[in-house]
Amino acid sequence: MRPSRHWYWAGALFPVNLLVSIVLLSDNPDASPGLIVGGIVTPILSFPVSLFTCLIVFVIRSHRLTRQRAQRLHGTAAAVPHPGYWPAPHHPGYAPPPPPGYAPAPHHPGYAPPPPQVKIPNRDLRPQRRWLVVSALVLPFGMIVGIASMAGIWNSATKEPPAFASPVIEGSGSVTLWINPEQMDSLALYSTATRDEEDQFHCSLSGGGGPRFTERQTGYTYEGWRLIAPASIDLHGPHTLSCDGPPGMEFVLADTSVVTDYDDRMLLGVATMMLSGFLGFVASLVLLVTLGVRRGSHRDRLVREHQNLILRHRPLGRGHHPPGV
Repeated sequence: MRPSRHWYWAGALFPVNLLVSIVLLSDNPDASPGLIVGGIVTPILSFPVSLFTCLIVFVIRSHRLTRQRAQRLHGTAAAVPHPGYWPAPHHPGYAPPPPPGYAPAPHHPGYAPPPPQVKIPNRDLRPQRRWLVVSALVLPFGMIVGIASMAGIWNSATKEPPAFASPVIEGSGSVTLWINPEQMDSLALYSTATRDEEDQFHCSLSGGGGPRFTERQTGYTYEGWRLIAPASIDLHGPHTLSCDGPPGMEFVLADTSVVTDYDDRMLLGVATMMLSGFLGFVASLVLLVTLGVRRGSHRDRLVREHQNLILRHRPLGRGHHPPGV
């Protein structure tokens, strides 16, 4: 029977992609943004593909199995004489009824031939096959639209220079700055140090309310400046930034609003791609199931019409009737 059961192996696409993503991203702090995005997006996209393929194979195979069973049952029932054919007991023409499952041989007076087998060409079925192909292409089309939208949104998310809130420290030193109330939640430590050089310097922030640097890191960089750690500040007023690092390494306290805007654009791109892929998956699944059911119903209707046409033109043989009927 087609499609073969081997198509169910397409369901392994999602767990395989998920496993590969976990292996590539686990314990890999130096992963590039492209690898991180790919490791997240690939399992998300492979999930609807795996589910979609398994559901379609299951629906098609179930429908064809049901139709085959109905045809076999109908043919078996038609080959057995109707119970009303046998005369009542004590009637002069009475004969005991046949055992269950008995089917008389051809040319027997009680023989009723099974309905003729009719094969409907695929080209005669409606909707035509090309609409099934179009429905199946809705899913990849939705994914392509989502990926293109994500790429367009990411390209529009241009990185901008952060606004410095303190003087730049080169190597080791301390600077004092005044932090306004509107800056308390939007400052972070930036440095020209690379990720491999983070263990070569130490910075601290002192002032009212016990300010500190959190350990949450982001991958935002701009012209050599890289965001190291956001600052947690509870009180406005004078604060002191102190850093101890090798000569040539620079440090500064700067605004994080550009980082927030950039991250929001990145998330919007990923959300747009996921939404487009999900809508394409749902639309493709609904269309394929609907068209498949309509083609199956149209096939059954054509089979019945051809069988009735053949039976009407089939010559009637002499049947056996009980005496007096």
